Amino acid sequence: MSDAKPRPKPVVPARQRRFVGRQVADVHGARSDVPLIAPDAGIARLVQWLTPAFYIDLGRPCNSACLYCAVPPHEDAQGFTPLSEVPAIIAAGTQVGCDRAIVIGGEPTIYPELSGVLALLRDAGLGDDHIVMTNGLRLAKPGFAAELVGAGVGTFHVSIDTADPAIYDQLSRSVGRHDVQGRGLDAALTSGANVYIYTAVTALNADGLPALAAWIAARARAVNRPPPPWIMAVIKPIGDGMRHADSLLMAPDVAAAAVRRGVQAARDLGLTVGTRNLQACLAPDLIATNVDYYLDDFSVDVTTSQRVTYSHTEYWKKPSAACGQCGHEALCTGIYGEMSARYGDGSYVPLGRQGLK
Repeated sequence: MSDAKPRPKPVVPARQRRFVGRQVADVHGARSDVPLIAPDAGIARLVQWLTPAFYIDLGRPCNSACLYCAVPPHEDAQGFTPLSEVPAIIAAGTQVGCDRAIVIGGEPTIYPELSGVLALLRDAGLGDDHIVMTNGLRLAKPGFAAELVGAGVGTFHVSIDTADPAIYDQLSRSVGRHDVQGRGLDAALTSGANVYIYTAVTALNADGLPALAAWIAARARAVNRPPPPWIMAVIKPIGDGMRHADSLLMAPDVAAAAVRRGVQAARDLGLTVGTRNLQACLAPDLIATNVDYYLDDFSVDVTTSQRVTYSHTEYWKKPSAACGQCGHEALCTGIYGEMSARYGDGSYVPLGRQGLK
C-alpha cells in the first residue's frame, strides 16, 4: 500500500491565471577562481556540458507534484510561458556570452511548444548543446528523447530521487510511475545525448542513496552505456520544501553523513559524483565534489541584458561572524535561512583552506 499523499489541487483556477514572467534569467558559467588542489575530472566534464548556458523557464505546470518542489505547480498563477516571451530571454542570454540554453519548468517536456523553443534557439544561431531538465516521465514515450536530440538537445538532466517505488510515490505524490521514470532514463541514455542524474536529498530518501547508486549503475549497464554522473543536492527549504520541512529536512550533520554514504557507494561503482547545497565546513572531505565550486551562477536582466546578483541569493545567509574567518568564505554561498533558524549554527565551523591550494 502506497504512503503517497494526494496531488494538491490548484490554488489558482486556470481561467484566472495571468502571465507576468520573471525579469531575470539565471545563468551558469564555469568558475575559474576556485584553486582546488584536486579538481574532479568528471565534474569538470559535466560543467563543460552545462556552460555557458542561460535558463529558459517555461512555467510551473508539471506532470508530477514533488513534495519538496521549490516552485509548486499547484500554486501557479501564470501557467505556461508564452512562446512570444522566449526571444527576449534568448537575446539576454546570448548578450552575456552564453552559447546554449537550459530549458526548465515545471516540467519542460510537457510544454506544448517545446519544438518551437528549440527552433527559436537554432534561429538565433545556437547549436545542438541545449540542456533539458526533466523528471524523465515523458522521455519514456517511444522516440521522444531521440526527437529532442534531433531538435538540438545535447544533455538531459534527469531528476531521480530513489530506487524504491514506494518512496517515489511518496515524494512525487503519485502512484505507480517509478518504472515509467526508469524507462525514461533508459531512453535518455540511448538517445546519443549526454545524461546526468540529479537527486534531491531529503529525510525520506536519504537512507536509500547507496541503493540508488546501484540502481543507476544497473540501469546503464542494462542498456550497454557507461553510468551517468550523479549529483546529490540537499533540498532547498523553499516552496513545498518549506511547507513539508518537518518531514523532509535533516540536521546539517545528518544530511552530510547521508550524502557521504551516497558518495562512497557511487565511487565504489565507478560513478562520477557531485554534491550541491552541502557547505565545505559540513563535509571537508567532499570539497572536490562540490559542484558549487565549479559553476559561476548569476542572473541577467532580460530587459537590459545586464548581469545582476544571482536571484537565489535572497534565500541565503552567512550564519555567523565566524564565517568571515573561514578559508572558504569567499567561495561559499552561505546557507538557507530556514536551516539556521531550525538547527542553529553550531554545525558550521570555520575551516582553513582545506582542499584549496
